[in-house]
Amino acid sequence: MPALTPAELEGRLNAHRELMITWLAAMMGGEETTKALLSRLTEDATFKDHEEDPGIVPGEGLAIESATARETHSILEAARARMKAQQKLDAGN
Repeated sequence: MPALTPAELEGRLNAHRELMITWLAAMMGGEETTKALLSRLTEDATFKDHEEDPGIVPGEGLAIESATARETHSILEAARARMKAQQKLDAGN
């Protein structure tokens, strides 16, 4: 794995922190918060910069936000894959 830039590392750490906070808050809120949790995580996994000039050079802040979105998306995809695999195992038993 190539070395991470400081912005990439900070973005990935931010994603893990936000996921942990969101997950714990949902656990404390009970079942009714699950749909809101998944909706928020899906939205967080897509970074929207709302920039009108696509030719502008992104700054470090944008790099961190983009890395956060990529890491959140990656974690969500892994969770979905694990859930599907578990459902297949449960259906086989």
